[in-house]
Amino acid sequence: MFLDNLVKEADLRNAPLGVSGCLILVDDFFIQVLEGARGSISDTYSRIVRDDRHRDIQVVAAGPLVMRQFPSSGLAAFDIKSATNPVFAKYRVRPDFCPYQMAPHALADLIDQIAVVCAKLDTSNRRQRTVEAA
Repeated sequence: MFLDNLVKEADLRNAPLGVSGCLILVDDFFIQVLEGARGSISDTYSRIVRDDRHRDIQVVAAGPLVMRQFPSSGLAAFDIKSATNPVFAKYRVRPDFCPYQMAPHALADLIDQIAVVCAKLDTSNRRQRTVEAA
């Protein structure tokens, strides 16, 4: 319910700006991908930084894309338990998943794999609460 409410709130703000992307809750960490026009992304990121619900924000990569990985309007959202999801087994540096311990290219690879899963889901069930192995 928490993730659904968070995504609804984000969609209300992001949709008029043409911002799409993905919000991934992995154990106790959020990983977010934002896609859209540079100005819209800048405005959205500024709003996120000012929101005191966020802490320890780190930008892993920024730059132009040839095409969006998450083209549907709104955020795709996933709640993933890394211990039970085989996709995350290769990304664990320690027994527990921690994106801060990942190399930027490994995190980008993980997001690419999540994008593949997201692309397989149709719009009616994009906001699944769990993700099966890709």
